[in-house]
Amino acid sequence: MPRPADPYPINAEPQKRVAVIGSGIAGLTAAHLLSRRYHVTLIEREEVLGMDAHSKTSHNARMDIPLRVFSESYYPNLCRLYRSIGVAFGTADYSFSLVDDCRGGGAYFRYVNLLVRGLALPLPSPTLLLAPQRLPRYLRLAYQFGRFLRSSPAQVALPGMGDLCLEDFLAANGYAQAFGPDLLYPMLSVVCTCSYASVRTYPAALIVDYFAGKYGLSGAQCRAHEGTREAVAKLAQPVARRVTGATVREVRPSQAGGRPHVEWSSGGGADGATSHREAFDEVVVATQVSAARRLLRPAAEASEGADREVYDALGSFRCERFRVLLHTDASLMPARRRDWSPLNLVVSPTGSAASVTVWMNAIDEKLRQSLSAPVFQTWNPVTEPRPEAVEADVAFERPIVDPAAVRAMGKLARCQGRGSLWLVGSYVRCSMPLLENGVTSAIEVAKRLGVDVSDIEYVESRQAKPQPAGGRLVWWAVAAALAVAAVLAAASR
Repeated sequence: MPRPADPYPINAEPQKRVAVIGSGIAGLTAAHLLSRRYHVTLIEREEVLGMDAHSKTSHNARMDIPLRVFSESYYPNLCRLYRSIGVAFGTADYSFSLVDDCRGGGAYFRYVNLLVRGLALPLPSPTLLLAPQRLPRYLRLAYQFGRFLRSSPAQVALPGMGDLCLEDFLAANGYAQAFGPDLLYPMLSVVCTCSYASVRTYPAALIVDYFAGKYGLSGAQCRAHEGTREAVAKLAQPVARRVTGATVREVRPSQAGGRPHVEWSSGGGADGATSHREAFDEVVVATQVSAARRLLRPAAEASEGADREVYDALGSFRCERFRVLLHTDASLMPARRRDWSPLNLVVSPTGSAASVTVWMNAIDEKLRQSLSAPVFQTWNPVTEPRPEAVEADVAFERPIVDPAAVRAMGKLARCQGRGSLWLVGSYVRCSMPLLENGVTSAIEVAKRLGVDVSDIEYVESRQAKPQPAGGRLVWWAVAAALAVAAVLAAASR
């Protein structure tokens, strides 16, 4: 079947050749955009393109592993990209419960989402408002959370506050001592898929910006209706050459007017692996940060110039690795059925990070209608599900944003393009290491390489971004809920 005409025709001169290594959201976005102007070779280690490599079809539904959700307000570039390629997405219910594992397994914090015109208003669960033993703790945390949403944007703008880590920021602004460990840290441990220790060292400014966007006027979480499979297929469609099942061994940036080289092996069956070494005009590395450093090690060890500077900067990033399980074992959900939420966080006294079990059937209408049985996805399980109930068990690595990482990001920005080498990924930009960061980093590289991305790129001066006024609406919703709770508590005495 002939390929459709390219809507972005290039000039008559020969196309430059670009290699993109890695096909997560950053690599796919880079390959998709660069294909508007260049001949792109997309190289992926897995046998299928990476962002969909671990997804699974089970119980009559296709499920992403890990589950990928986003919001209009915090992920504007991702949403514009999805719309441009025709990926449909809709509202997902990302409300959650928090279970204190050391206190009998009952939910001590839980809310339900009221979805109003794209805004997700978190309202307290009636089961908590009518629970005298748990209500005081809930009220204290709800008050602190409402105060954080309302006040933190102004607080972080005060002199010196924006440079603090999250733990120091909370202490400096008088938040209750229990607010971090009991609510904010577990939430962020799940969002950033990292340990509590790493959450505490996150730059406060990034966390405040995230919550301002998450609870902004378009703060409702969304999920692609067909999951990542459709997005992968449409992003990869214009790419001239796709190489899967390839183990990249080395990337050599260009030296003295030459071209960068990529070395990889493929195959590995009975006839042995086949080695490849190709020269390109530009190379975009879209792997995890640890893999990027490994690929650049041979060149860095032979050089004291820019190659070494990039290599050393990549070594400043810490990464943490956690497991995600897809299973059918309901014993990992809260013990009381009335405490079940779409997301169910567990705080264990011996755990270094929170655990969360996603009730896949409750995420959105598409999954609710498609799934033929209750299915769960657990990140960092406190207890293991029954072996026969496990359908997938995958480990993922995530970069951590701390002061050393922020300094390294500045160094990487200065080195972009040297030796015709470019880096994209969630770790490249100083923001939360989520899907939006990967997309935005790819857009920035495509622009630097002369690609017109005006139809994709979100520009704040050109488009009206949802403002964090939604946080004030959430504050009033929380305040109203607290008033109702106080009346109910008084009536129950």
